[in-house]
Amino acid sequence: MDVSIDELPALCILLTVPISGITTNLAIIVFASSLGRWVDHAPSRLRTLLTTVSVNRVVVIAACVCWAIVITKDVQEEIPTSTDAAIGTTDARPLKLHQWKDAIFLLILALGILERLSRVANLISIERDWVPSMVAAGTTYKQQAPYDLSRLNAVMSRIDLICKLGSPIAISAFMSATNSPRLGAVLLIGLNFLTWPFEYWTARLVWQGNEQLRQEKVVDGSGVKECAISGRNDGAGFTLHNLLDALKATSGWVVQYGCSLQQYFGTEVWMPSLAMSSLHFSVLTFSSTLIVFLVNSGFSMTLITWAEVLSAAFELSSTFLFPWAVRLLGNSERTAYQPLSDGETTSTPTTPLPSTFSVHEAIQTHDSNPTSQSQTAGVSRLGLLSITLTLLTLIPSVPAIWRISTAWPTTPNSPTAWQTHTATALLIIISVSASRLGRFTGSLCAQQLAQSCVGPASRSTFAGTEASLASTFGLAHYAATVVWSSREEFRWVALSSVLVVAGGAGLYAFWLMGRRRVLGR
Repeated sequence: MDVSIDELPALCILLTVPISGITTNLAIIVFASSLGRWVDHAPSRLRTLLTTVSVNRVVVIAACVCWAIVITKDVQEEIPTSTDAAIGTTDARPLKLHQWKDAIFLLILALGILERLSRVANLISIERDWVPSMVAAGTTYKQQAPYDLSRLNAVMSRIDLICKLGSPIAISAFMSATNSPRLGAVLLIGLNFLTWPFEYWTARLVWQGNEQLRQEKVVDGSGVKECAISGRNDGAGFTLHNLLDALKATSGWVVQYGCSLQQYFGTEVWMPSLAMSSLHFSVLTFSSTLIVFLVNSGFSMTLITWAEVLSAAFELSSTFLFPWAVRLLGNSERTAYQPLSDGETTSTPTTPLPSTFSVHEAIQTHDSNPTSQSQTAGVSRLGLLSITLTLLTLIPSVPAIWRISTAWPTTPNSPTAWQTHTATALLIIISVSASRLGRFTGSLCAQQLAQSCVGPASRSTFAGTEASLASTFGLAHYAATVVWSSREEFRWVALSSVLVVAGGAGLYAFWLMGRRRVLGR
């Protein structure tokens, strides 16, 4: 690949962006299914959730302390140097300080990975363990009427989005007003210390108000026993017994990982789950990858900020549309989905296990409710509409990005270069932003299908495996940006993103048509 000197800065940025994404996705691929299995087999829901909260808070506070140490006064000062005729100009700062800052920066990267893993475990515990139990049993606290599953998922996602939007703005405004990133780190430390006990208190309050949450979970250990037997090593009598123990532990983990995959593909909803997970490959979202490309193509940061605001508005609107659309599609005369009857398996012959969908005794009255079945029917149909909408809204962005990559100047010298191609720039912004409506609605559909159609004893393991597969697609996303790292090659990444989304839509449609055949509809 021929690269000019002028292209090197943009090329270096495009190459450095994927590094943290690759390491984080690798960690999730390796550990997410184990985290899900841990949530499934932990008898106390409250203790599990509080553990994830505590680990997350400790990691965030430790990372903020590290940042406060790194951002010291001498960073802004001129670095002292010394000149030696033999070795030339060298850094004259104290060697100890210089080395410690490098080590602390690496520690921050490691803490970022731990924070993401603890967040994944926290989300699995809440979304796949707490929420279905709360909706199934209904809360008894002050005799409040419980939300249905679609409304509860939508409201929780709305709160999560508002926090994700508001927190960075508030912190950035504080640091801009004080002109001190170090004070910003101190503020984050204080906020985490203050909200930590509040989160404990609210979790315990909800737990005390719901009888189903207070009950110890019924743990299905059959799959674990089979994995343990199949992964057992009978060579413990060898003299290199420490090495054998390590090999046994590694082989046991591999077998457990394989069992999690087998369990995932043995459910009846693995196809829609995999279809939605494949969307993580797409670079056509306002993440760091696309933003770096747009900046190096002459887009101003002001324009990109407004594009992100528009994208967030579409995401937020999906949380209002989701419950309404589920009710509308679920109440139609011809429903596309019904739970499988006893003894019935999925229509896919390659499934390694029979369908694991079965109604748990504790929530049988809820899932057999016509309202619950109507919701599941609406969600299954809405999922196909959502991923199709995502595909249709992303298609116009590909020719626009193609034109930017080939026709625009190689290295725009002005952040207003986009103004000479206003129509192309607006097409990308509107197309990518509008796709968030379908994509976020689709993620809510996949979440509710898993909550409704995967057995309670394996929901969290399913969610952990789902997160691993989503991170696999995310890893492929970053790998594609490494392979096609120049601005001119970005068009191929955009094209492949749309093709993967089309493949996900096809897989979802195949699953839905299979359900219709099984039901004779």
